[in-house]
Amino acid sequence: MLFKEKYINRIKKLEDEKANCKKQYNIISILRLLSILWVMYFVYYFIQESPTKFAVVTSILAIILFMYLLNLHNSIKTKLRKYDCMIDINKKYIKRLEGDWIEFKDNGKEELSLDHPYGNDLDIFGEKSLFQFINTTNTFYGRKKLVNSLKHPEKDINKITKRQKAIKELGSNIEICNRLECEGMASNKRAGEASDLTKEAKDISSLFKGNIMKIISYILPICLILSTIVIISLNLIRYMYIPLMIFTLNLILTFISYSKITPVLDSAYSIKKDIEVYSSILSVIEENDFESEYLKELKEKLTLKGTPSHVIIKKLNKIVDKINLKYSMLYLVINILFLWQYHCLFSIENWKKRYGKFSLDCFDTVGEFESLSSLAVLLHLNPDWQFPSLEKEGVKVTARKLGHPLIDGRKRIRNNVDMTNSIFIVTGSNMSGKTTFLRTIGINLVLAYAGAPVCANSMSCSIMDILTSMRISDDLNEGLSTFYAELKRIKIIIDNLNNKRPMIFLIDEIFKGTNSKDRIIGAENVVRNLDKKFAIGAISTHDFELCDLESNDKNRIKNYHFSESYKNDEIYFDYKLKKGRSDTTNAKYLMKMVGIKIVE
Repeated sequence: MLFKEKYINRIKKLEDEKANCKKQYNIISILRLLSILWVMYFVYYFIQESPTKFAVVTSILAIILFMYLLNLHNSIKTKLRKYDCMIDINKKYIKRLEGDWIEFKDNGKEELSLDHPYGNDLDIFGEKSLFQFINTTNTFYGRKKLVNSLKHPEKDINKITKRQKAIKELGSNIEICNRLECEGMASNKRAGEASDLTKEAKDISSLFKGNIMKIISYILPICLILSTIVIISLNLIRYMYIPLMIFTLNLILTFISYSKITPVLDSAYSIKKDIEVYSSILSVIEENDFESEYLKELKEKLTLKGTPSHVIIKKLNKIVDKINLKYSMLYLVINILFLWQYHCLFSIENWKKRYGKFSLDCFDTVGEFESLSSLAVLLHLNPDWQFPSLEKEGVKVTARKLGHPLIDGRKRIRNNVDMTNSIFIVTGSNMSGKTTFLRTIGINLVLAYAGAPVCANSMSCSIMDILTSMRISDDLNEGLSTFYAELKRIKIIIDNLNNKRPMIFLIDEIFKGTNSKDRIIGAENVVRNLDKKFAIGAISTHDFELCDLESNDKNRIKNYHFSESYKNDEIYFDYKLKKGRSDTTNAKYLMKMVGIKIVE
């Protein structure tokens, strides 16, 4: 496959770069070891001999070299981790092309809901779902945005069009999308998943009212240090009680507020990894120039009074780094001498008051970029897919070569569709493709309203509510039969007509849970109820009697079918949509295929 080769070549290039980086990493490791031995030698030399000026200077240089190599080593280690992430990202693209994407862990199954108008029927969430296929988000906000775009479709054509242009731009720049995903993978958990980040940014309350405690926290350490220096330098030992008194006061202040301040500092420190992830993603966004209007608008939100968002988030990270001293053996001494916990507390509170609301907007923007980048995956894999045109008037779905986006491209069968002011009655034998056809229409509409490309050579559609009835089963907890459960579902679809908004309904195997006579009567009534000028849809059925409705209303109700052929006692499906009603059944052939004897 041509596209597979593209990602194989990307992986090979990344692995070569990683190998060179690994060589540098090993060289730096050796140099670090040598610098440590150098320092140890001169420590031993100082113990054995009187230190010379040369030895002192050399030792200082060795320590400086060691610190430099330590930073360089950590930097290269970070690069190696990012190479691993990028290689993993591109391997996932190959898995998508080969059909192994169903192994991806996050499939969004918790978003499944029987109450949702279509989510449970169109493979939007759950195993082997659209979400599982495209999701590249790594932050809480990104995942939430992607879920929302698939679960609650946009109805504003102008907004959808802006999203289309943004996704098209990201679809032509896989490097940005890969980097966004890579930076997000730095966290071991989904960034901000526990909402700690949001809570921290929203909470602008102060632990101490007024500025008295803040002033004291600065004055006491200064007085302690200055008084100690003056007394020692002037040999005024008799006044040593002054710094001792200040020290004691610092000690008291440290312990009486420890239980109040510690939870605040611990909470802030717990989001350190999240802060780093968002800061890195923001850096990627800010260093790129965009052409589409929507991406430009999003990027413009990331500056506050001329200060880039990633700089503002890094300020918080520096404060959190100060809190890191809390886990040092010297923390108790530093805390008492400088009232360190107070300074960390006031720094966090000041940051939240200045930047808390702005940071929430930044996190939201990061989420939108991740969501758009996930939808752009479809273009990375299928550059020939097209963006649909959206109609302001009427109710319609028309498409050339429309296919199901989750079916392997090598096996995918595409059909032309013209559902303009129409209701399709779709017949056909078992396994002929009726259900897949209904899902194909529905899932492509979800993509269209999300601003994503669709699996078609061209597509045009109006903005409509999507309602489905497909995966119906009995509910033992509520004592519902399959038939009654389906009745409730279809009642929801019919009730939606009261809104008098454009809508499309997709009903699979209507009333399969009851006898044929009731099924036909019920299905005819459903079609007549749904036959409104602002509603279109498709209903699949095995009951050919339902096809008679076409002759009663040739303008609206139309018959289509799928068929099969037989050769050497085997059944073959072409999955092509054809006009008219079906005239074949295959139950006997399928029974023979699985080894059930047909008793005439």
